[in-house]
Amino acid sequence: MTVIAEHSLDISDAHEKVVVRVYAPRQNDGAGTWICRFEIMGGIETLLDVQGETSLQALSLALKGLAAVLYGSDLYRSGRLGFFGDFSGYLGVPAPNVFLEEAPYPF
Repeated sequence: MTVIAEHSLDISDAHEKVVVRVYAPRQNDGAGTWICRFEIMGGIETLLDVQGETSLQALSLALKGLAAVLYGSDLYRSGRLGFFGDFSGYLGVPAPNVFLEEAPYPF
């Protein structure tokens, strides 16, 4: 699989980083749909394959799922997850509307 985007986030009280990767959508053999994988490592362990009718839909849904996992994590909600040393709320990815009260950076 080919990584199309990678991003590191800081944890305020640790030297460890949270690493986020999004992989290129690939066609689901025989099903006619597309799958886009994202993974989060280091404090928020997540690996998820998101399915869509087209490659663009799969990618879009994967980014929304990725954002939901990040903004919904205990690290974020406790103010310990940040971007470039800034822990004010923005993680470099727009938040789904459901998180607007906590992360006012919507899709």
